[in-house]
Amino acid sequence: MTPSSTPYIPAVLETRLIFVHVPKAAGTSVKTEFYGGPKGGHRRIIEFAAHDPERMQAFFKFSFTRNPWDRLLSAHAYLSDGRKTTGRDRRFARDVLALHPGFEAFVLALERPGFRRRVMAYDHFRTQSYWLCMPRARDHAMDFLGRFERFEEDMEALRHRLGHASRPAVRTLSSDHPPYRDAYSTRMRGIAGDIYARDAALFGYAF
Repeated sequence: MTPSSTPYIPAVLETRLIFVHVPKAAGTSVKTEFYGGPKGGHRRIIEFAAHDPERMQAFFKFSFTRNPWDRLLSAHAYLSDGRKTTGRDRRFARDVLALHPGFEAFVLALERPGFRRRVMAYDHFRTQSYWLCMPRARDHAMDFLGRFERFEEDMEALRHRLGHASRPAVRTLSSDHPPYRDAYSTRMRGIAGDIYARDAALFGYAF
């Protein structure tokens, strides 16, 4: 592996904090506070282990999760909004999401194996366990796991655990969409539940 591919960016080495950024789970806000900006991209915990297992074990590992049904809606809303996306995200929206415009058509199309594989290979739609679990592990590898749904409280608990001063939490890059329960039919709920069954079970979420 080349040095440029390492997930151990300077901010990680300086803070000795490994934040695993699950897409669409308030990760940009967390990075801004602890790393000084949205640095490092989306890297799996397995990547940290592969590059330097001793550092991975020694550093404090944390992340935030989100209700899978809400996260799916948020990812679709974000990527479909051409005002917020650029580059790779905009091309994915044009080449993939535009095949089935609208959230309902998109979710129903996920019943088709070929379309599902294409969507699930994109970072924003990958399972949260993909980011947070080691291969064949039954549980996640984090030392602290907060929830998007109680972001302010869990950020404060995280600061306390790390010995950082209290401060107001600031949420960035929010998506515009209705409450997720209003966006799902019974059929859509089942499709998303099937896709994210492990996440729901592992992280304690229900529709």
